[in-house]
Amino acid sequence: MTPLERVQARWELPFAPYGFQSEAINDLAPAKRGGLYFEPGLGKTVTATCIALYKLLLGVESVLIIMPPQLITQWGRWLSRIQDKNGKQPRVVAYRGSPTQRAALDLDADFILMGIQIFKRDIQHLSSKLKGKTLHVILDEAQCIKDVGTANYRAYRDFVMTQSHNLLTGTPLNTPMDAYAYIKLVAPT
Repeated sequence: MTPLERVQARWELPFAPYGFQSEAINDLAPAKRGGLYFEPGLGKTVTATCIALYKLLLGVESVLIIMPPQLITQWGRWLSRIQDKNGKQPRVVAYRGSPTQRAALDLDADFILMGIQIFKRDIQHLSSKLKGKTLHVILDEAQCIKDVGTANYRAYRDFVMTQSHNLLTGTPLNTPMDAYAYIKLVAPT
């Protein structure tokens, strides 16, 4: 069974992935790291979600999705359209609000959605609260880490060193150093 077939055997998706998305899912789902660089509008979210669902089937405890904060609602709506064959939806937590509200959130969820700045600000809290959990991390709009000298890059790099992860971006690269940042995360050796 391919990774996509395993996902489809367990989860009801709102629609079937296109051929090129299916190829990417089957190629990248078994890998520890990967990048989805489709043009805007070609289904990076669908593809990354199927990869994440496959990771959950293999024993990942939570999928942490980091993105610009204005996309949290959109990701939440998308994930609410997915259910398993028994009609149960994945547990989704939007990690946002005041520091007190964030500290009170139960992170025992299939998907944890958060903005990049909150991720960077709460990295110590997240590391302690998620300590020992097997995670899969998705970085949507990965151009926020294309400069290896930034705090965004360092925080993300350090967090995913022992976790599986996928980078998502449709933004064209402008310099070889932009490509280097992605390469160091997807193929560090």
